[in-house]
Amino acid sequence: MFEPPDDVVAFIADYMNETHQDALAEIAVAHGASARSARIVGMSGAVLTLAVIDAGGARQDVDIPWPAPLSAREDIRRHLQEMQEEARFGRS
Repeated sequence: MFEPPDDVVAFIADYMNETHQDALAEIAVAHGASARSARIVGMSGAVLTLAVIDAGGARQDVDIPWPAPLSAREDIRRHLQEMQEEARFGRS
């Protein structure tokens, strides 16, 4: 299993949090969170960790399993796209 190094996590989190907050919130909601917004705060080879803010402003960190364990850095983008498509359209 690929464990993303801290610099990779920071780079992807900064990009996604800046440009794709709506997608992250959709992913959180699709996995049962009550999310007004969501930001990536971590990831491992097994899970994506989102800080989810609900309508009342409360924060909860939520671990969401990747569709499959990461085997390479390139899997992160593919899995994020798959998770967003599943959240948005109910299919992957």
